[in-house]
Amino acid sequence: MTSGRAFVVVAAAAVTLVLTALPISARAQGGLEDHFRGKTLTVIIPTGPGGDRMANATPFMRYFGRHIPGNPNVVPSFMPGAGGAVGMNYLQSVAAQDGLTIATPLAPVVLAQVTGEKSVRYDTAKMNWIGRTADATQVLYVRGNVDVKDFNELKTKKVVIGSSGPASASTIIPYVMNHVFGTKMHVVLGYSGSGAFNLAVQRGETDGALTTWNNVGNNYGEQVRNGSLRILFHVALLPNPELPTIPLALDAAANDADRATIELMSSSSEMGQTFVAPPGVPPHIVEALRAAFDATVKDPEYLAAMRKAGNSLNPMSGEALTKIVAKTINTPQSVIERYKTAITISR
Repeated sequence: MTSGRAFVVVAAAAVTLVLTALPISARAQGGLEDHFRGKTLTVIIPTGPGGDRMANATPFMRYFGRHIPGNPNVVPSFMPGAGGAVGMNYLQSVAAQDGLTIATPLAPVVLAQVTGEKSVRYDTAKMNWIGRTADATQVLYVRGNVDVKDFNELKTKKVVIGSSGPASASTIIPYVMNHVFGTKMHVVLGYSGSGAFNLAVQRGETDGALTTWNNVGNNYGEQVRNGSLRILFHVALLPNPELPTIPLALDAAANDADRATIELMSSSSEMGQTFVAPPGVPPHIVEALRAAFDATVKDPEYLAAMRKAGNSLNPMSGEALTKIVAKTINTPQSVIERYKTAITISR
């Protein structure tokens, strides 16, 4: 009996020694699998169904769960409103801090915070950035029968465009450009998202829309090529190689002050198609989500799905994205105030 008890003790000690000797990452992996297995990971999409945000999120959601330990099911949750602020406010204050709810915010998510938009109740500096699949070059397009042929004619002729809310790029960019360049873009608010205000152009309800080039190229590329839609300018920090003949808004700046304002406005193009988790998510879960993101954007099946959908792919890590967010938040106050003045006056 004594020898039997001794054997049990020795065996137990050996098992303990083996477990203790396992790499911490392996034990953490097991815990992560338990955390995610059999669960549903929800991706908040701050627009209605359709449009560029959903077009990019759909293939990502299809493959993201494969690379997360435990392989959770990944589903969308549409939360349109206030130019994307409704969904981000929910992520900040309501969503559980367990990594099972993330969001794909609209590109101006940081700018809306910097400028003090009343609808903003979130803090992007406290959130956990997972990664970016692509940047977000914006374009203004109009129907071919609208009597505005180029950027300069925007200064003398009114163009009506739709938008989802005050924090949306489709609102902010026209307001800033109206102030800096004297353009005459009139924004009609209240559309549920880019899908809705793009459809308004097709119906003749509005003259045009300001949305991402990826959105326009995917959904209306043939109309651009045949002239039934006309692109007047694009917004980015650098010229988009796919739009070599289309003016860059930044190049129209006549002085340093105007250039700084337009640069701040254009910074959202770097945000693009991002994914973010709420504040307070444990670091090891954030690390797992970032690793899964990095694996997803290298997944051959995901890459093929993105190519088939016609989506751009220009990935950026969560760490790099965090630095861009911090840089935007730390923009000199003088530039922010001029930018805010441009928005306020245009309204």
